Amino acid sequence: MSTAAGARELIDAAPVSRFQVRVVAICLLLSVIDGFDILVMAFAATPVAKEWGLSGSVVGLLLSAGLVGMALGSALLSPLADRVGRRPLTVLSLVLATTGMALGALAADALQLGLLRLVTGIGVGGLVAGLPVMVAEFTPLRRRGTVIAVYATGLPLGGVLGGLVATAAISGIGWRGTFLVGAALTAVMLLVVLALLPESIDYLALQRTPAALRRTNSTLRKMNLQTMTAFPPTEATPVGRVAAVLSRPILQRTLLLWLAMFLLMAGFYFAASWLPRLIGQSDPALAAHAGLLLNVGGVVACLLFAGAALRASSGRLAVGTLITTGIASALTGLLADHVVPLLIVTFILGMAMNASGAGLYALAPTLYPAAARTTAVGWASAVGRIGAIASPVLVGLLVDAGWTAGPLFVLFAPPLIVAGLAVLLILRSSAPEHGSPDPGTGIKTTAPTDTGA
Repeated sequence: MSTAAGARELIDAAPVSRFQVRVVAICLLLSVIDGFDILVMAFAATPVAKEWGLSGSVVGLLLSAGLVGMALGSALLSPLADRVGRRPLTVLSLVLATTGMALGALAADALQLGLLRLVTGIGVGGLVAGLPVMVAEFTPLRRRGTVIAVYATGLPLGGVLGGLVATAAISGIGWRGTFLVGAALTAVMLLVVLALLPESIDYLALQRTPAALRRTNSTLRKMNLQTMTAFPPTEATPVGRVAAVLSRPILQRTLLLWLAMFLLMAGFYFAASWLPRLIGQSDPALAAHAGLLLNVGGVVACLLFAGAALRASSGRLAVGTLITTGIASALTGLLADHVVPLLIVTFILGMAMNASGAGLYALAPTLYPAAARTTAVGWASAVGRIGAIASPVLVGLLVDAGWTAGPLFVLFAPPLIVAGLAVLLILRSSAPEHGSPDPGTGIKTTAPTDTGA
């Protein structure tokens, strides 16, 4: 028999079991559906605007509603995972996303659709906060960066899937059909989660109840690991979830992580919005392929990141990819009048941005104890979504002032490099007095004591 601490150590030392692969595969599929649900509005925007005679500003609000919902979901739903469990958060988030997508297909006007996009975004935001933590907690430390990078391919794959489905559905049964397809896929994944997704052992170890012990042993047996007779005694002084995220010595890392998330998401959503326009200035026929370049580049990048993370820490890789993102953004602006080099740099930009996101989501869970892990990742995601919402506003003001797409891409380069430096400071921040470096991230991850307080 093992102890709870020994169970965690056994997971880190043992080969990855089929059961763990199944858990990660479910989370990957959920991420694909997330990408579909949140990006479907971009593909449906033109027929929606045509059907209801909407202005550009109203369409912009519909596109932003999902992002606002994601920020709210990440900030408000994520603490539930640390209080009632990762699995209940996943179920609740899928119910919200399914409801928003299904009712969105029946919306009678822009106001209804906007509110339902907000509901969908809240559900997706809860999943974006909780799924990386679930993946991390079912993965050995030595493989964590690699597995989370593979998981991160879900969102760009969802974007590609959304484009393919939207093209087929909109020409056949209209934009409402695209929403119904998304609702059906999300509902199917809800059933899969209810049937097959277990609770995290890290979360169960915090509950210290007979029922939690039974559930832990059930999961350990499925992973071909030893079971345990009791949870071991805890020696450290408990702290609350907020303190675990915002107290010293974690506060510095939290603020730096928030800064990196904010700047990366601001740059990503700026690029996603403006690349079609920039490429269209050089060759209008290629403008429609800009989003595809970003998403395909994202899938390729996450897979390359996964391979690189087998040999290097995901934290250090994130530093490199963020700095590469800044350089690629500058080159995108400088090469605006040269079609072929611009397309090449655009592909590199999409790769670097998505790889950077994979790196940050691999790093974030390792900075916090299990009792506050999903709260912390959720809050960081929410700050990132604020950046995603703020960047179009800033860009709109600059465009009104006479800026064009090329100089805007150059403007976004330094903040992306700053994001890389922020991660570097996280890696170099003062280490706690005990603990060992995480082989997946390159930092010591000891944090305030795990507790459900």
